[in-house]
Amino acid sequence: MDFIELGYDYLIDVPEIDNQHKELAKRLNNSIKHCTGKKKDEERFYYENMGKSIGFLRDHFELEEKILSKTKYENTEKHKLAHKKILDKIIKMNDDIEKKKNELDLFYVTAFIREAVMKHIKTYDIVAKKYFIEGNKL
Repeated sequence: MDFIELGYDYLIDVPEIDNQHKELAKRLNNSIKHCTGKKKDEERFYYENMGKSIGFLRDHFELEEKILSKTKYENTEKHKLAHKKILDKIIKMNDDIEKKKNELDLFYVTAFIREAVMKHIKTYDIVAKKYFIEGNKL
C-alpha cells in the first residue's frame, strides 16, 4: 500500500496538472520507502532527491499559476500566496537540514510535505478546478 493514493476526488481534469500531482505522490511514496532507519541510506536518498523535488514542485506551482492567470479566478493571488508559503517552509526546512541546524528525519520531512501538498490540492486546487479547466483551454 502506498503512503499517498490520489483517487478521483483529487483530479483537476487538466492532464498536465493531474500527471504532476501523480508524480508528486510517486516521489513522496518513494521517499517513504526509503525510511529504513539506516541514517546513511536516508541521508543519501534525501540529498540526491530533495533539490530535484523542490524544483519539480516550483515548476508545478508555476504551471498552475500560469493557467489560472488566463482566467478571471478571483482567488489567483491567494492561490499564489499559498504556493509561496509551502515552498518557503520546505526550502527553510531543507536549508536547516543542509546547514545541520536540524537533523534529518526523512519520515518527518516526507509527512510534512505530504500534508502540505495534499491539503493544498483539497483546499485550493479542487476549489479552482473549473478555472484550471477553463484556463487550460485558452
